[in-house]
Amino acid sequence: MESVNLNGLKAYRFPGLGSFPQVIHAIFTRQGGVSQGPYQSLNVSRAVGDHSARVQENLRLIQQALGLRRLVSAAQVHGNQGVIIPADNPIAPGELPEADILITAQPGVGLLIKQADCQAVLFYDPEHQVVANAHVGWRGQIQRVLAETVICLGARFKTRPEVLRAAIGPGLGPCCAEFRYFHRDFPREFWRYQKQPGYFDLWQLSFDQLVQAGLKPQHIEVAGICTRCRSEEFFSYRRDKITGRQAAVIGLRA
Repeated sequence: MESVNLNGLKAYRFPGLGSFPQVIHAIFTRQGGVSQGPYQSLNVSRAVGDHSARVQENLRLIQQALGLRRLVSAAQVHGNQGVIIPADNPIAPGELPEADILITAQPGVGLLIKQADCQAVLFYDPEHQVVANAHVGWRGQIQRVLAETVICLGARFKTRPEVLRAAIGPGLGPCCAEFRYFHRDFPREFWRYQKQPGYFDLWQLSFDQLVQAGLKPQHIEVAGICTRCRSEEFFSYRRDKITGRQAAVIGLRA
């Protein structure tokens, strides 16, 4: 990924997605916002104990930095349910109901996933001008949330997996993704992603699930950044417990 400064907000961009002029995207760090204490400073979640007014200001800063008309997020529940924001309907303010997949073909709308160790996986269909953003934790991986995203895109927009682009954002790396009770938590087919006793490569798991869903390997980018390791840049629930959430956003240029 490439580090960028967006109106004073430190963020990262994927070179592949960045090569498409129609796509606006950014993986924001925790830096540049107005929140205080354990939420310092660019926290985008109202559900973790931060002041709502500060969260709203952080969201405004992100929206302004990206030049988007609106940001859309959802109450994330580690599932595989999707919400499509249609081009011909107005969008109500605030968060959408429980969902972990956001999809739109509406220009000027940013799809925002909140993170603190889970991955955000960004999608772009260059044939049909559609973007998606998926919240991918290990529970979502078990429920095949990435495959469900591809299925939703195909059913609604006729997206062909072989032309779809995807980018796997920062999250727990194999250095820190410890699961002491993996025999209980993970299906046996996941056990091969164990890189050392109790530690799993969830980046590779997402990559493989995307390939299994029909994406070409050369169309998948991987950030390869561990959120738990980089305390100055990223919130991490595993590391801090009481903490904020950073934003990953993708949208279409208006």
